Amino acid sequence: MKKQTGLSRRQFGQRAAMGASALSAAVPLAAQTSDASVLPLADQATVDAKYANVIRKYGDRLSDAQRVRAREIIVRHQRMLMRVRDFALENSDAPATGFRLYPSDVRPLDEDKRK
Repeated sequence: MKKQTGLSRRQFGQRAAMGASALSAAVPLAAQTSDASVLPLADQATVDAKYANVIRKYGDRLSDAQRVRAREIIVRHQRMLMRVRDFALENSDAPATGFRLYPSDVRPLDEDKRK
């Protein structure tokens, strides 16, 4: 019987998961939590309004930990939105990729019939 020298997919997945968890455990908790004070005032006001709306809707059902987590998520999403909004686009800008129904080397059947 042939001896297996490489890693199986299962072993690779297990080792990758253990490595990723070890890396995330090495990052201090303070670095993982988001700091709302670095947001500009307009974005901070948006975060406060969104958080107040969440508390208004679901406040009686949320624990203290869930409230903190909700605020962290809102801050993280606001940071992502800041990056998207900072990217300047005009209406005349072409898309980064074009939508094609067929690969460029394959013609649709209708084109073959026309010729």
